[in-house]
Amino acid sequence: MEKMVVENAMKIIKKLKGVLDVQELSEEDKKALLEIESNRKGDMIPVVNTGLEECMKKDFYLAVLKNMEFRSPPIPTVLLVTDKGRILGKELILPHEKEKYQNRKDAYFLSPEFVIFKPDESTRGMQKEKEFFLLPPVPFPELEDIAGIFDVVSCSPSTEGDSYLKDKYGYPQDPHIATILVGFSSKR
Repeated sequence: MEKMVVENAMKIIKKLKGVLDVQELSEEDKKALLEIESNRKGDMIPVVNTGLEECMKKDFYLAVLKNMEFRSPPIPTVLLVTDKGRILGKELILPHEKEKYQNRKDAYFLSPEFVIFKPDESTRGMQKEKEFFLLPPVPFPELEDIAGIFDVVSCSPSTEGDSYLKDKYGYPQDPHIATILVGFSSKR
């Protein structure tokens, strides 16, 4: 029964525009990715991948290799935050978001898809907060209402996790190809 649920999920994902490949991750892959992500916590600006941690708590996890034709995520996949919960920067997904911040004096672009917010007067002189990049859990609506599939979540691996998956499945280190992980359970 569970094998059918995984095969069904893979079949649905493979039909999505921009999907190049879908692979079920092994326990070895899970351990390797968790290890890769835990090593990023010591970076100058640490990377905390709560999305991957959440994904790996599920019964099943799939690696999806996709190109630029794949749909945009429903929420930002990268945030720059503080340990006090302040958002210092975020990925911009939709074109109108880019326009929204284009002329604001309190925002500047780290890249065309990532905006950083300048500190305002209320935060000056505050005790130094720790900053880190957060890769949060992201909804994956295409599997939400499928019989036998529950608690669906997706995430982006860090750059190193992305490289690991591309190498594992024989894809080039091409910036136009990306990976996401999709985790789900088969029982409530």
